[in-house]
Amino acid sequence: MTVEGKFESDEEVDRWSEENNNIIVTWKQNERGLEPNQNVRKRCCLESLKLLQKIQGIPAATERLKLEMTVSYNTFLFSLSFSNASEIEESLTHSLLRVLEAAGSQVSSSDPVRLWKAVLQTFGTSVYVPYVHKLLLIQWMLWLMQCQLEKVLTLLTQTNHKREHSAPVNLQTETRNLALSMEEDSSLMVAMAAKDLKDLLHICTVVCQGVEQMKMEKYSEALEAFQEAKGLPSPRSLLAQIHTLTGQSFAKLGQPHCALHFYRKAVEVDCACHSALYQSALVFRQLGNPKAEMEALRLLYSAVQLQSDKSSSSTSLVCPATLSGEQMTFISRIPSPSLILHSLAHTCVFNGSISDGVEYYLDLLASLQSDGKDLILTGNGTSLPRIPVVYLEAAFALLKAERYSDALVVCEEVITSTLDFIPERVLLDADEKQNVADSDVVLENVDFVLWAGAAHLLQAQAHWKLKDTKEAITNFTRAINHLVKVFSKQKDWKQKYLGNTEAMVERMVILEAAKGQALAGRGLCFLERGQLKEALRDLHLSLQMTPGCKNIKMWLTEVLWRLDRKEEALTHWREADRDAPKSVILPLYLQLWPDDTAFDFSDLKKKMEEYVQAKTT
Repeated sequence: MTVEGKFESDEEVDRWSEENNNIIVTWKQNERGLEPNQNVRKRCCLESLKLLQKIQGIPAATERLKLEMTVSYNTFLFSLSFSNASEIEESLTHSLLRVLEAAGSQVSSSDPVRLWKAVLQTFGTSVYVPYVHKLLLIQWMLWLMQCQLEKVLTLLTQTNHKREHSAPVNLQTETRNLALSMEEDSSLMVAMAAKDLKDLLHICTVVCQGVEQMKMEKYSEALEAFQEAKGLPSPRSLLAQIHTLTGQSFAKLGQPHCALHFYRKAVEVDCACHSALYQSALVFRQLGNPKAEMEALRLLYSAVQLQSDKSSSSTSLVCPATLSGEQMTFISRIPSPSLILHSLAHTCVFNGSISDGVEYYLDLLASLQSDGKDLILTGNGTSLPRIPVVYLEAAFALLKAERYSDALVVCEEVITSTLDFIPERVLLDADEKQNVADSDVVLENVDFVLWAGAAHLLQAQAHWKLKDTKEAITNFTRAINHLVKVFSKQKDWKQKYLGNTEAMVERMVILEAAKGQALAGRGLCFLERGQLKEALRDLHLSLQMTPGCKNIKMWLTEVLWRLDRKEEALTHWREADRDAPKSVILPLYLQLWPDDTAFDFSDLKKKMEEYVQAKTT
């Protein structure tokens, strides 16, 4: 190169170096603001990319190598928010080929592992090592984001020349002992100091290893990794996640109180650690502590709402969640705000905090309506139960809160929305071979029948509470007419797997229970109105559906006594005291009736005791 050419080249390097530094200054000024502007971030990324394209638009040369590697490093960091890992890796491969080209070294393969071996051998002792190591950090980061821990191990093993050959090769050891040149060039500014990135990669790699152990259910080994991670410098948000992971490992090892201790530490470190609050709620549920579970869910819902009201832009160029990729998603996933609110409402009502539960359910219904969601549409499987179920649960809560008119209105929404979807008849045949699609259709039809029947059942209960037995009978009858639309050819359907196997058997159990409740309710209404034969018929049918129900046997005793069938009445009376009710897990909206009918059995008890005494004297 002539002196004039060298002068032009130096001038070019100086101009591009200044351009790089101006981009970094703009970036850092923006990041120091209270609310970093996303447009400024994107502009810095585009300007850095354009600068890199200018540099790489001419043949690679050693006099521009430090500049090119620095601009490459900055561009790749900026691109994290706007490109995927595979796109960045492709650009990195191109940069490595140019680095080798500048040194006069040719590599036939573009395989990243082979490229890195050649680059490290070529520049291992040169002045370019700090710049090469910056790009190596980018490669480490990209493979970590893609959970390619084996490739990370290979890369670090090639880099770590100080490793003793007798020492076992494992990622934790290689990461811990890795020696990189972290010197910074004051004339070439960078978006993130290499040492800071290396420290972050180190701790995230250890965390990823721990999560891998969790996935393999090796929770003691996972705890060892998290213990090491806690001793490394890390951002508060990452330390909170490490505490959460530690808690989850203890929970899996059957030590819930140790788990709660670390969840508490996570929230103390970072009050925005939503996963710790959610995991706490799960542990409290497991321990049977509904009060603490509800408090954890309340805090979680408030925290999620608060976050949604704030700007979602991150102030970090490289955030731990980005580095850990799918690994961190594996443990930090929390339910949607709607599902958190539903869990809170359901838990409150189920554990007797009715007024709170009602308010949460009403908030949830308002949220669903504002989202414009169709009442019937299926969710994505990871959010709420089917929306009609949420409405039925809300109606149940309103009934428990004695807000009967509101319960009627909510149930009417379900009835109106399901009207056009209810089939005339659903015939189930356990012997008939069905494909999955057909089974899903059958299951969907059963759901429509169940929802409509349950809505009429809840309306009937509301009318009963309002002392309107005539309207109650009408709605109990409507519920029965809906529920009997599902018919099974086999009498032993509980032992058969119909269509969707356990899912269909579960629906059939719920349908039977709902029919039993509707018949019992109508029978009780007939008893109240003095229609004893109709009451006897319905209560007998109800007992077939729900054997072992003490209240139904007591009502049967009352009806038979009034019909002067005293011996039969005595039989049911004795059975009511002797039989234990069968344990059936029912949806929340079917748990009100018939145990909450406010029926006074004291007179019946007195009559039966006098009758028994008279028989023995």
